[in-house]
Amino acid sequence: MSRIIRSALFKRQLIEITTGYRSRAGSEIALKFVDQLEVSVRFIAAKPLACAVYTRLEGKEFRKWGMQDFPVSIFFRLEDEDTIILDALYAHRMNIAARLPKDIE
Repeated sequence: MSRIIRSALFKRQLIEITTGYRSRAGSEIALKFVDQLEVSVRFIAAKPLACAVYTRLEGKEFRKWGMQDFPVSIFFRLEDEDTIILDALYAHRMNIAARLPKDIE
């Protein structure tokens, strides 16, 4: 299984999204979100190439994995054979194509 590195952006977005779920839907839903995220991260670590390529930016190939019960996708890239960098979390309703390039600079 690959080593997972969570970017500062990913960590910040995780806190923001989890806090939003907690304030709007309660702690149980927020905890379910975190659990689903960890399931998704384990899948990405085990089978990163099973995730679709979303885009290529600045020589980097970004892949995407949609979470099962939440309208959120995880964007990541393969740093090398053994390392995966989790770059961002975006809600499906966002203009991801416009945000991703700016956010990763």
